[in-house]
Amino acid sequence: MKITKIEVLYPSYKTSLKDWRPNLWQIITKIHTDKNKVIGYGTGGGGLASVNVINGHLSKIISKANIEKIEDISDLFNKMYIQSIPYGRGGIASMAISGIDLAIWDAFSKYYEIPIKNLLNNKSEKHISDINTYATGNDVKTYNELGFINYKLSVRSSNNFIEDKKKLTKKIKEIRKIFSNSNKIMLDSYMSWDIDYTIKMSEGLKDLDIFWFEDVSTPDEILNSSSILDKLNGIFLAGGEHDLNYENFSNMKKNNTYHFWQPDITWCGGISALLKIIKISNEGYPIILHRGGEPWGLPMIQSGLVKNLAEIHSPKDKKISMEKWDNNSILSFDEGKLRLNEYLGFGAEPKKGIFE
Repeated sequence: MKITKIEVLYPSYKTSLKDWRPNLWQIITKIHTDKNKVIGYGTGGGGLASVNVINGHLSKIISKANIEKIEDISDLFNKMYIQSIPYGRGGIASMAISGIDLAIWDAFSKYYEIPIKNLLNNKSEKHISDINTYATGNDVKTYNELGFINYKLSVRSSNNFIEDKKKLTKKIKEIRKIFSNSNKIMLDSYMSWDIDYTIKMSEGLKDLDIFWFEDVSTPDEILNSSSILDKLNGIFLAGGEHDLNYENFSNMKKNNTYHFWQPDITWCGGISALLKIIKISNEGYPIILHRGGEPWGLPMIQSGLVKNLAEIHSPKDKKISMEKWDNNSILSFDEGKLRLNEYLGFGAEPKKGIFE
């Protein structure tokens, strides 16, 4: 497979985006190959900044590249990573690389007619057929009606522990009472707790059967602190979505930072970076993909190389529809489980007109 051209754009989103997202949300990359009908698509973060990184630099690295085996994709990732070190090692550079890497995997799968799950793990007996899910967001009523039974709530702190604990206790008890089939409940504080607050909150909520706390503080704070995993009263700790440099996961392992690692495949460098993270873990830490229920995470979950639990952010229907993509990966969704179609690549293409 020869790469003949790369295109990238930042679409205009109608969905309400907050904080950093309006100008730095997901890009779409398009890889052309020497088979005219074989096109690869991928996504990454970083908005127009990533578009400039790709058009101004990274496209030159992959232009005219010949890819005959998956190791060649890894070699391209390494070249992009090394050459972006002066301005990268994470952040926008990693988000841009993700979009390219995923588009190359999509094209490679289609070009050689091999499903990505098979490229990742050719032992079909290890493949996952029913994918467990959880819904992220606070509209639990809608998620329950769709068939979800696991929920991750957004619980940013007000810096008033007593009030936060009171509200969380009430909310979680209400969910358990109203939605009697609810199973796992997780809490994502989006870096609004610190370590002491996390330990204190674990004591206050220990009787509510919470599965994990997520993203409790900044990556810098928690990566440079002693492990707190034995201080959380039986509640697991999850994180890693903001550690966009795969090398940070080596520090996580060394410091025993989290129970569950949560890299985002569209931010950390794509599949090629994720394979490095899996190797670093060496089965020591379960990997639960951040937003793993999107098309780019599903083949990795199917392969059996990461934990069978897919996050779906603010789902609106059972097809797991996406604003800018035609998502053809989903066959069915029932009782909290996804079944996927058989397809090449990621089973998703940009909606008609986006690249016209």
